[in-house]
Amino acid sequence: MNKYYTIFSDEIRKGSIERKTILETGAEAIFRSGQLLAATDSTADFSHADLTETVKTEPHLVIFGSGHISKALYDIAVMLKMKTTVLDERKELLTEERFPFAERLIAPFPELLSREYDFIQPYFVILTHGHSFDNDCLRYALSHSYSYIGMIGSKAKSQRALSLMEEEGFPEDKLKSIHTPIGLPINAETPEEIAISIMSEIISVYRKEKEAVIVDPEMLSLMAEGKGIVLRIVEKNGSAPRAKGSAMVVRDGKAYGTIGGGAIEKTATEEAIRMEENDERFLLKHYNLTANGDLGMVCGGNETILFTSLADK
Repeated sequence: MNKYYTIFSDEIRKGSIERKTILETGAEAIFRSGQLLAATDSTADFSHADLTETVKTEPHLVIFGSGHISKALYDIAVMLKMKTTVLDERKELLTEERFPFAERLIAPFPELLSREYDFIQPYFVILTHGHSFDNDCLRYALSHSYSYIGMIGSKAKSQRALSLMEEEGFPEDKLKSIHTPIGLPINAETPEEIAISIMSEIISVYRKEKEAVIVDPEMLSLMAEGKGIVLRIVEKNGSAPRAKGSAMVVRDGKAYGTIGGGAIEKTATEEAIRMEENDERFLLKHYNLTANGDLGMVCGGNETILFTSLADK
């Protein structure tokens, strides 16, 4: 197991973290509120790191309810390739036909809300078919770690729910974080328009930190297994196909994830295979993505990729 990525995978579940990288050696470390959580090299000085990034997880949409608005919101989530879980007690609505790519959890709400789930910083959206269920779901969401809570309803209904949660002792800062009435104010009326307003609000939350690196928790879990080479884009300019921070793992000749596809990914994968075969630990390589570059790509721009071994020293 890779100790650093094991801690990385565990800590990212608690919220955004800061990652610092020294490009000269490939050493990296993660911090929260200025406190060091883990580092690949305990002797490295990260006070003058070349690269500092905010790192957060990809959004996981958790929808309570499976009615018309939920279905429309799910359809948008599918288009955005967003991981989605839908919970409801109405099995006639929460079907594979209506929600084929979602994790579907069907049971009476009291039972659903009595369980613990492996949601990582979820985006909770409360769209049930009853006010009491909405309050129960809101209570559940407030009692767990989350990135976003939104609940549908009129201003009067929303205020009653917030007052109830205040009476039950939930702290003011949590109550102020709730988006209710849900969605951006775009005068939406149809289920589809309301779903657009909700997703727009969710996007505005998880894209608030414009330079944040979005990581896949499953990819971090793969890295924690401590096998192969991790490839990460650490510098980028121009119209290169993937964002800075994008990463993939090459293990036993197979690639997991992507750094953009095409010639750059093929060439970088071959480099990583060579490194793994020769037990090399670190490489920093620059790629020219213009038509005149070595790769003959036409997307333009440049990328620098950091290659590091996942095997513990």
